[in-house]
Amino acid sequence: MSARVSRPTVALGLAAVALSLVTLVGLPTPLQAIAAIAVLVLLPGQALARLTPVDDLALGALLVLALGLAALTAVSAAMFYLAVWSWQACVVTMGVITVLACIARARQDTRQEAS
Repeated sequence: MSARVSRPTVALGLAAVALSLVTLVGLPTPLQAIAAIAVLVLLPGQALARLTPVDDLALGALLVLALGLAALTAVSAAMFYLAVWSWQACVVTMGVITVLACIARARQDTRQEAS
């Protein structure tokens, strides 16, 4: 029996990697702002929210924003207090958080499939 990872999980992880790289390389200012918001708040929030068993659409949307902002606040505060803050490191860290949450979700999917 082969374990399959869901397409949304793969798409979310790939989007995090691609948008992180695009944000670091540089884009015109309006596009860079949109990519940065996606990488810093929306993608990590979505990846973390997918780890919870929430089915309500409104609660899920609120959870995406809350978890994304909470993760960004924690990462930024930790970098600030460790005196290593840079926006590039913050973008990369949030991308890594998104990919790790996607890996955790993939493990959840494979465990449920095996049961």
